[in-house]
Formats: sequence, structure tokens, C-alpha cells
Amino acid sequence: MILAQTSQSSQTSPDTGELPDIQDIVPPEALGSYWFIILGIAGGIIFVGGLFWLMVYFSRKDKNRSHKIPAGRIALKKLGELEQEVTTLSANPFSLKVSDILKDYLKDRFQDSFRYETSEEFLNRLNSSPSNPLSQPLQTRLANFVGLCDELKFSRSANADASKSPLLEEARQIILEPVNAEPDPS
Repeated sequence: MILAQTSQSSQTSPDTGELPDIQDIVPPEALGSYWFIILGIAGGIIFVGGLFWLMVYFSRKDKNRSHKIPAGRIALKKLGELEQEVTTLSANPFSLKVSDILKDYLKDRFQDSFRYETSEEFLNRLNSSPSNPLSQPLQTRLANFVGLCDELKFSRSANADASKSPLLEEARQIILEPVNAEPDPS
């Protein structure tokens, strides 16, 4: 019986009051308001970054377009620099350099690659093309230039050095020759 009384007494202790719930010092707030602020800031940063990117893109595009040096001016500058080497270069390397400058000019000006054609292929294509943007005087100048250039490149004549300056002048005249906007109706 004593055992029964002790088990009963442990169940009915005088402190049978309920313990209070444990609470945080600061109650948790809803996370939705923070996410709204974070998403708003991120969206604003993306928007401002996009505007900045557009400004840089269009400013570079306009800058490249407005500062592009015309092909004729570049070619004339290179020919002027090459003129300083008339006396030092032999006829073959000189004619190759003049020819390359003129080919680069024609490529930039007419969006046509003349670089990998022989003189004969170039002249045949030039004369047989019905939609040729080059005027007849310019075609004649090009034919004269090609003939003089080939003569300097491939012949070992004694007067080759005397032909370097006329070749340079012919290249200048080709660059300075006006181009027809429309092909001749003939």
C-alpha cells in the first residue's frame, strides 16, 4: 500500500499549475514584405543596367559610323607614305605595294574583292559585267594601271625605276576619279 500511495502522491503534486509558453523576444515578421523590396531593387538595377547598355551600344554605333575614314582618304595617305620609298624600293616590291593599296581601296569602295584575281581575270570581269558601277574613263585608267603594274612586276627592264612615279600617279588618279552613281545606259 505504501507503494500505491507514493505513486499517487507523485501524480498529484501541489505544483500542478501549467507552465507558460516560451516566446521569442521579437516575434517573427512575414517575409513577403522583404521579398517585395528585394525584387523591386533587383528589377530597378536590371532596368538601369539595360538603359546604360543601350546608351553605350548606340553611342558606339554612331561613333563607328561617323568616324569611319573614307576609303579614298586612307588609300591616298598610304600612297603618300609609299612615295617616300620610291627611291629605296626596287620596281617589283614597289608595284606590289601600290597594287595592294589600290586593291584595298577598290574592295572598300565597291564591296568587291579584287585581291585574289589575276590582272587578266580582273579586266575580263570588269569589261563583261553589265552592272559595272565604274565609268568608262575609270575603266580605262584601271586598264592602264594594270598594264603598267604588270610591266613593273614581271619585266626586268632598265627603265623600271623611271616607271614607279607614273604608276603611283595613275593610282592616285584612279582614287580621285569620280564614280557614276548609275551605270551607262549604252
